[in-house]
Amino acid sequence: MTNYIVFDNEGPTSDRYTIVDRESGNVFAACEPTSESAITVRYCGNCADHRVTLYGTGWRQLPLSRKIIIGETDNYIRNAQLNPAWLGKELSRRDWPANLQGNVDQLNKLHAEGLNPTPGMPYIGPQNDGNSSKTAMAF
Repeated sequence: MTNYIVFDNEGPTSDRYTIVDRESGNVFAACEPTSESAITVRYCGNCADHRVTLYGTGWRQLPLSRKIIIGETDNYIRNAQLNPAWLGKELSRRDWPANLQGNVDQLNKLHAEGLNPTPGMPYIGPQNDGNSSKTAMAF
């Protein structure tokens, strides 16, 4: 659970909370729940997407190395911490709303099960499930 960082811009927008997964580089936006709706979490992108060469070319696209993902994610987080006007201030874990904590737990569970919460990242390459290659999305 320590691999998630939450930023709060304290606004009434649909991206009030920004959730960053330090391990995968995935970024999610969450809104403040209203009386008629629950909190919603949406995938926004990946911190290391800009480092992918030949993005969207299917079998020619290779997955990024772990070192690049961690470096780009740390850079993204440092920039957000240095400029609170960008994503908001970083929330300590004790300040997270209970329903946001539940959604982060679900994201953590998906990540632990090896499910990729990023449906827009098609590639063929080594996977953690023992298969030598697998397509994330059919065209």
